[in-house]
Amino acid sequence: MNRIAIVMLLCISLVLAPGYSVANPGGNGDADRDYSCGGSCHGDPSLSMQSDAKIEISLGNEAFYGQAVAVHVTVSEVSSPTNIFGIFILSSLNGNSDTPEDYGWHMIQDPNGGSSNYIEMTMPSSGTITATWVMLTPEDLGSHILYAEIHHGSYGGEKAFSGVSEGFEVIVNEVPEGLPGISSDWVAPSFRVSGDDSPLHISTRNSTDISVEWMLEGEWDPISAPVQCISESGEEICNEWEVNIPATMGEIDIVYRITTFNGTFSIEQPWLKMGTAAPPFEGDIWSARAHSFAFALLVISILVTLQGRLSPVIQREEIDQTKIVDKSSLIRSDDNPGWLWNPVAEEWVEDPEYREEVE
Repeated sequence: MNRIAIVMLLCISLVLAPGYSVANPGGNGDADRDYSCGGSCHGDPSLSMQSDAKIEISLGNEAFYGQAVAVHVTVSEVSSPTNIFGIFILSSLNGNSDTPEDYGWHMIQDPNGGSSNYIEMTMPSSGTITATWVMLTPEDLGSHILYAEIHHGSYGGEKAFSGVSEGFEVIVNEVPEGLPGISSDWVAPSFRVSGDDSPLHISTRNSTDISVEWMLEGEWDPISAPVQCISESGEEICNEWEVNIPATMGEIDIVYRITTFNGTFSIEQPWLKMGTAAPPFEGDIWSARAHSFAFALLVISILVTLQGRLSPVIQREEIDQTKIVDKSSLIRSDDNPGWLWNPVAEEWVEDPEYREEVE
């Protein structure tokens, strides 16, 4: 018996005991994170193993002061099997205040449609992944360094890997006078509600006109979208625009590209992405709770009704046990055959069974 108890205890302990792992297989979600990640990405950063992945950074267009630039991070040759893949875009490796925005960059959109310097993606079967950040360059001209860091685990999540690219130099050139571009205050929307066809608001600078072309992600032929200036200044320069892009349904992403014009001079901005989200819940929380309470009462009433209909019918005669109780309280006496003593009434009563036995 003791052996069985010990075996059962060991089995339960093995089931409940967590496996040792320095990785977080479920990821941490997109966010603004420093190089060290505060120790939250892979437990203790000093316990992470060196990843053998190849990390490359490239620019999609020439960098001018205050203009949008596409920064591509390509990761390949990952030998360790992994699912969720974390990628940082950084301006230093200090481990504190080293995000691009800490160094004057302005995040317009990250690869997942948000505005974070750390994103998580699913590694495809090819073992190569490319993530693109769209950012406005810093105000300081000259050389700026960018780094890319990766975090990933192995199959099963028992090991954590990290790797850092070489520093990539971005030369920010002086902007020509009147160069059109995207406003430094504008952030691309990450998603629209499913079925929403309201105009997309875009803020620019030094622009006399813009054009927007869009397509569903995965397609190759972009479509021109209607554009309207909503600035009330009355000048030739217009920096507030509305663009009509058709509504989307389900889990569909739209990619679009803005081209800004100043007279005959044009700047083609990087591609941006906009996802589709489910409609938000519209209603008061107390109304929802009242509906839930009413539904609970309905379920209870149905159960009570079913119980009443399905329970067996009990006859009245089976319930009334008065005669049996009264009879069980009478006491026979060998000294007085044919009589029973009733202790409640304290009197003798005739025994009907004795009469039947005599007959």
